[in-house]
Amino acid sequence: MWDCETELRKMVRSIEPTSAQKRSASRSHNYLRDLLDTGEFGSRILDSYLSGSYARDTAISPIDDVDIVVVVDPQGWPRRLWNGHPDPDRILQSFARAIRYRYPLSKVYVQRRSVRLNLNHLDIDVVPAIEMAGSRNRVEIPDADSNRWIVSAPRAHAAIASSINRARGGRFKPLVKLLKWWNSQLPKSANLKAFAIETIAARLFRSVELPTTQEGLRRFFDFVASRAGHAVLYQWNEDHDIQLNWWAHEVPDLAGTGSNLVAHVDSGRRGSFINHIVRSRDIMLQAETARTHEAAIRYVGSALRML
Repeated sequence: MWDCETELRKMVRSIEPTSAQKRSASRSHNYLRDLLDTGEFGSRILDSYLSGSYARDTAISPIDDVDIVVVVDPQGWPRRLWNGHPDPDRILQSFARAIRYRYPLSKVYVQRRSVRLNLNHLDIDVVPAIEMAGSRNRVEIPDADSNRWIVSAPRAHAAIASSINRARGGRFKPLVKLLKWWNSQLPKSANLKAFAIETIAARLFRSVELPTTQEGLRRFFDFVASRAGHAVLYQWNEDHDIQLNWWAHEVPDLAGTGSNLVAHVDSGRRGSFINHIVRSRDIMLQAETARTHEAAIRYVGSALRML
């Protein structure tokens, strides 16, 4: 088998956010957090921290959005009698007004679970949150569509990614970036949410060895193919609680929030996604038997949709 690790590392570097992008994002989100922490509105804020792929260091270039979790004191808003929490839409609208006041020339949108600040170079999603009693890793966030507060665990997600990355010799996060790039290059009707891709990889490699990035790609593609009932290269004795067949679509959140990250994926999208999984797995296999190292590299690039 040809060793393509050097080239894969170069591919990772080519899709990672640049230092300039990271500095720009850092300035923008820190400035917003400082502004929100002022005045009467700031007195209701208990804490704020980054969330999402940018915080977990699994983002790919460009950094076009950053997520901020803002932990609030629920007593700062009128609360419902049955759970002591503010009305979800009310708190989202309150955050939108506070951000518009501080950014009068920028567009601000209320979304389902966050408020988006649209800057020229970056979108910042601000997520109000209430800490769950006895847990710093879990919060409740507002969901305007269901008019409920739902459980989320951004700090747990970051800790899980870092733990697996350490256990796998620093190879997990680069692998996730390559997989996210691959997913982003699929047709719009075939890709999954980036966090679903990361979660599948986390569920797999928290217990499966990741000796090289090249082997990790092959194992990821083959494992996902197995969950859809396709012929496989490896013997998979565990399903890692993932189902991607025609009668069941399930990728449970590893942080134990109860969320199914592919709950709304229809059969057509699932089928197209799996077809691309199998194709990329088979191309990775061709890299093993390529006549030259250069041909092996081309096969790997093709499997990742980088050529």
